[in-house]
Amino acid sequence: MEFKPIKYMEWMKTRGHAKYDLCPSGVSNLSLKELGVGIEDLEIYGENSYGYLPLIQAIAKRYQVHEDNVMLAVGTSFALFLVCALLLNKGGNKVLVERPAYEPLWAVPQAFGGQIVRLDRKYEQGYAFDLDEFEKQLSENVKFVLLTNLHNPSGVSLSTSMLKNMAEAANKKGVFLVVDEVYLEFLDGEVGQTSFHLADNIIVISSLTKVFGLPGLRCGWILAPPEIVEKMKVFLDYSLVEGVFIGELISSKMFDQLASIKLRKKERIHQNVNLIKGFIEDESCLTWIEPSGGIICFPRIESGLSGDELARILREDFDTAVIPGSLFESPQHFRLGMDVESFVLAEVLEHIKEILA
Repeated sequence: MEFKPIKYMEWMKTRGHAKYDLCPSGVSNLSLKELGVGIEDLEIYGENSYGYLPLIQAIAKRYQVHEDNVMLAVGTSFALFLVCALLLNKGGNKVLVERPAYEPLWAVPQAFGGQIVRLDRKYEQGYAFDLDEFEKQLSENVKFVLLTNLHNPSGVSLSTSMLKNMAEAANKKGVFLVVDEVYLEFLDGEVGQTSFHLADNIIVISSLTKVFGLPGLRCGWILAPPEIVEKMKVFLDYSLVEGVFIGELISSKMFDQLASIKLRKKERIHQNVNLIKGFIEDESCLTWIEPSGGIICFPRIESGLSGDELARILREDFDTAVIPGSLFESPQHFRLGMDVESFVLAEVLEHIKEILA
């Protein structure tokens, strides 16, 4: 194994504070006070050898799975780590990873010895997959496929039929389809339902971070067949040993509040998406694939300068931070977060317009 620096992580952790920060891809963080949790509700110690049972039960209930389908993880990032550690423990296996992608999506399996093969989500096709091309890339040497839904960085969703067709094609080759669903519940109704039930070879990773504003809890999970979950427990013994009890305790109390937590930001997100949509329609230098949901979008600059240059000028001249597109393998793009006050977003868009002009 070789763990090389992850440029995206380094950039996010060291970029420093900006007056207007439009880099985050999740809603703003909530406090214990806002959630109605007091010190009398907490305890430091308790039984959580392989996860706090009430938390496992809450996750199983929400996603309509059995308790033995649930493996707790310290955030979606560690969930990805555990999946790669297990599926690539013999090394030398190919992994199909979407492109453009959130860097850890390919960096983590690569660190475990995976041979990374890219699966393009083309801008010209609305970041959709080409099913015929996907089937051609599947082979006996492919261990698993790794993708996001909603897509990071574009916010585009995959249809249920596409996911099911991909899973069926992968299953014929004995390949797992691993879906990062950390943004999925920005969508409501059937389209926001987990893909875990679509096929027996789907593994899902997610957490309470992006949609619910609870990143400090580091509450993540894996939905997988029971035999996979049991094997992952062995890897837990080699790494974290067990989770932080107080974090799992608080997390278990949050599941009854998730619906109301989502409603807190819904109106502002809707307003800001419309603000950006109108701006891009009027700006000849920009195009985008409108996100299906969530608080991120990934505009493309059609002329004048690159997304990286735009990000640099915004930071230097306007104390504003957006993510350069090169960190998502797309130098002509930039990723823009929307969970800010609407007047702030309007001001940032005016700055972008000035730079492009």
